[in-house]
Amino acid sequence: ILKPETFKHLVNKREVLVVYDLNIKSLYLNKLNKLIERGGVELRLDLGIKATEKNKSYNSLEKIQDKLLKNRFSRNCLLIGLGGGIIGDLTGFAASTYQRGVDFVLIPTTLLAQVDASVGGKTAINHSMGKNMIGSFHQPKEVLIDTNYLLSLSDREIRSGMVEMIKHGLIYDEKYFEWIEENLSSILSLKEPEISQAIKRSVEIKTEIVSEDEKESGVRALLNLGHTFGHALELIGNYKDYNHGEAVALGILSASKLSQMTENLPKECVERIQSLFEKAGIKTKTLRKIDPEDLYLAMQSDKKKEGKELNLILLEKIGKAKKVKNLSKKNILEAIKDSLFVC
Repeated sequence: ILKPETFKHLVNKREVLVVYDLNIKSLYLNKLNKLIERGGVELRLDLGIKATEKNKSYNSLEKIQDKLLKNRFSRNCLLIGLGGGIIGDLTGFAASTYQRGVDFVLIPTTLLAQVDASVGGKTAINHSMGKNMIGSFHQPKEVLIDTNYLLSLSDREIRSGMVEMIKHGLIYDEKYFEWIEENLSSILSLKEPEISQAIKRSVEIKTEIVSEDEKESGVRALLNLGHTFGHALELIGNYKDYNHGEAVALGILSASKLSQMTENLPKECVERIQSLFEKAGIKTKTLRKIDPEDLYLAMQSDKKKEGKELNLILLEKIGKAKKVKNLSKKNILEAIKDSLFVC
């Protein structure tokens, strides 16, 4: 639970801009502003942006920069992002570029943002030719997590966050994956202490990985399990068919099938992953038929490519992942056909 003392050392005698999702209840914004005011802030302003992939753009970035410049915010200012991953990425990128870099704090209000997007220092905006293609690495001063924000989320948003928690177990911690299987119902219904324990371990896993490899040159790439397929699904679905978690879940299924084909991942592990998604109410088939060739083409815009080669994260077993290069197009297409609803 956020308290006044949480903010005193962050906002005291500083200009503060709160960038918030317009979908956030005014009650939450008002409570946050009161906490900031009690922290001895020099100047506090708000800027609301509707959190959509379309608005994760140069236009929204310019709105933030205009607000900072018109109000003569100094290099000692602080940006606070209140919302999900889109607001966090946008706020962080604005902070990384204003006067060559100022401080920012994230208050993630979605489960997906709490366990994934808010951790690691990745900031970005979208380009018409690809998601998150324009960005930087800029670490937040602090990430403040309050599980009370989750009570306002839809079941669909909770499930989307579950995907990333499951992914963390798949790539790094088999015991955590098993614990999620055993406590799935309690986590989905946001029961304490299970939901806090689930978030804590998920954040720990990502933090451990990121601390080893901040700029994604090595082990951090493992966090991209399912993402190359998933980002391509989002792209060909015009960012309307699936939210991020849903797309990544489908991507993980394709990556699992490919792992079975090329890395000898046991078939029962593939079935176990699909079963957990299904029990969690996460879609395991695409909404409409897709052409595997179209998805493969969309995957070519992936920013993790090295030259012309796709780098995919595959599973050796549950709890252990690896980066694999030089996979044949034939195998990738076959994995897509075997795992998704295709032509």
